[in-house]
Amino acid sequence: MKKILLASILLSFNFLTFCQNKNPSAITTPAKDSLPKYAKDKVLPNFKIVVDVKLKDASGKLDTTLFTNANLPANRPIVIVYFSPECGHCHFEMKEIIKNIDSLKNAFFVFASRYPIDSIKGFASKYKVSSYPNMVMGKDPTYFFPVYYNISFTPFIAIYDANKNFVKAYTEGAKMHELIELVNTPLVENVIEKKSKKKHIGS
Repeated sequence: MKKILLASILLSFNFLTFCQNKNPSAITTPAKDSLPKYAKDKVLPNFKIVVDVKLKDASGKLDTTLFTNANLPANRPIVIVYFSPECGHCHFEMKEIIKNIDSLKNAFFVFASRYPIDSIKGFASKYKVSSYPNMVMGKDPTYFFPVYYNISFTPFIAIYDANKNFVKAYTEGAKMHELIELVNTPLVENVIEKKSKKKHIGS
């Protein structure tokens, strides 16, 4: 009788354990450590890109011009675009951005690539990047972006709001209507504040 009772208890315990392991939230919720760094940090990281390299003097020393997150304009959405000058999808995405630039003028675009600066300059020249005050393009000298954003494909796009908080990432390019909507959406706190004011006036 004791053996039968013990067996019943063990079966009940195994059944309960099986049910607990079948909990969908336990299976589908990724561990925080498995998320890419940008999804955990939620803020625009410190970065630097090389936007120009020139001979400093006759000795052959180079003068490198850097652009960092400290140079970004305040109170504007930031769009990070990691691209390859040899990527057809990157060329398509660039054309789409320029085609819709009037609707994207609120955002500031940072284009970065691991390719040589001459190749990047060729890409920038083709699309007249210097004629757009809300764009900067350069080389990622330390391979920072692919590591931080866990980039597998280009173009990779990460969007940050005017407070430099992470909004959304696109691992294989963004649809223009979504990009336009995101960079033109007021900050959540501003929306809440406006609603609160309306409620106060009506009360």
